[in-house]
Amino acid sequence: MSTKIDELFATLRGLISDQTRDLAMAMAERDRAVTSLKDAGFTLADGAERWKPPVNERMGELYRRLFSLTDERDKLTLLESFAVDGWSKAVIERDNARQSLRAAEQDVAETESVNSDLRTVNARLVADLAAAMERLNHAESILMQ
Repeated sequence: MSTKIDELFATLRGLISDQTRDLAMAMAERDRAVTSLKDAGFTLADGAERWKPPVNERMGELYRRLFSLTDERDKLTLLESFAVDGWSKAVIERDNARQSLRAAEQDVAETESVNSDLRTVNARLVADLAAAMERLNHAESILMQ
């Protein structure tokens, strides 16, 4: 039983040793990060746990440029949405125009068919009129004799 306890203590010592090493590495990493932030001009706000960026002319210019670029991006996004909406409306109008064109072409085809029928009827009427005139002339010539 004491060997089992000794093994558990050995395992526990190993885990504690690993945790201690990991903690030391994490603290060293944190210290490097803090040093880097301080070297870059960042300061720790009083009573806060956040780092404040350095306030200098260069940083102010960078912020102005960032906000300017953000505004430009927003404008371009808005313009893109307008363009997409316009394109969608143009596609709908084009499709409607195509449907109207097809309907007009169908109307033209029907009109040409009706006109052809009317020409045929007109030709028959003209032929019937010519035949009736001929019969009338023949009847008049008989009556005149």
